[in-house]
Amino acid sequence: MDLRKKYRPVQLDDVVGQRRVTATLKAASQNNGFASAYFFSGNRGSGKTSSARILASLLTCESVQDGKVCGECRACQLIHAGHSLDVKEVDGATKKGIADINSLKEAAYYAPNELSRRVIIIDECHKLSADANASLLKILEEPPSHLYFILCTTEPRKVLDTILSRCHRFDFVKIQSKEIAKRLKFIAGEEGITIEDAALLSVAKLARGSMRDAIGYLEMIATVANGKSIADKAVQKYFCLPDRRGVINIVKAITDYNLPLIMDQVNDMIMASVDVEMILYEITEVFRSIMVLQAQNGSSKLLDLPDNEIEDLRSLSEAMPMSSPLKLARLFSEIEIKIKTNINARWIMEASLIDCAATLRKQRKE
Repeated sequence: MDLRKKYRPVQLDDVVGQRRVTATLKAASQNNGFASAYFFSGNRGSGKTSSARILASLLTCESVQDGKVCGECRACQLIHAGHSLDVKEVDGATKKGIADINSLKEAAYYAPNELSRRVIIIDECHKLSADANASLLKILEEPPSHLYFILCTTEPRKVLDTILSRCHRFDFVKIQSKEIAKRLKFIAGEEGITIEDAALLSVAKLARGSMRDAIGYLEMIATVANGKSIADKAVQKYFCLPDRRGVINIVKAITDYNLPLIMDQVNDMIMASVDVEMILYEITEVFRSIMVLQAQNGSSKLLDLPDNEIEDLRSLSEAMPMSSPLKLARLFSEIEIKIKTNINARWIMEASLIDCAATLRKQRKE
């Protein structure tokens, strides 16, 4: 069973982490105040296409109540199964030429076949050609009353301003790890998967804001576990993730100029097959979190981390001047380039971490 498909949202309330978007769409449904064209932008896995399908259902469902579709009428069943002739999903990456858009337009001008309205969803719309955009713009300017467009993209800057000006725009944010973990816990309960909360959070963080990826990772680790309880260590080992405690130990070793500990912790992670860039990413996330705590006077409202980890970082931030993470930000910005142009990535990482420790040590002496 594909859990991503099974647990795909079918109501606005099911969409995780996009409260502003879902609240506005629900209000439009309640007031029958739909626009003729919508523009959904955001990172992959943030809920754009799922929300587009839900909006298509809201536009065509025979018994919408309080911003919720009935799920039982012909429109709901056809759209959910992906079989509706009047709700067309187009991949802008492959159907991007003017001939594709002209063909779409020609069919769209006709009255709906089965439902009350026609809805065209164009995914990755930023990949449409210049001629295709010009053709699309014409129908966006003067669409027939039965026709609605929903354009989705991960790269809104590549979409023409003239297209954007015809649409109601919604920006989908990255979903916080805590919200992803909460949804994963619900799915795990429904599927009879026994997994630690810490393991759920590790899976959620691995997905980096993508609900779709997180569910896929959960299904992968559950398949390997074969019914056994899943511990956080098992998740780290399977996905080759750096141990969070080890990452914080490296940060503390950098601030204390404890070079042996830096080398030991890095070696443990490398021996566990953790990717060099993943280690560096997690270290920079810790230093960024320290900077955020300092800039927010100790407030953690902008951090997407568990409470126990925040306390560790708060202790580190109190012992470190604010100039330290700012100085390290400049150092880390150069490391990625060095790694990609050197045959020994591990050596570059180790040397860079020692350089960071020496920089902080020198700063304290000045």
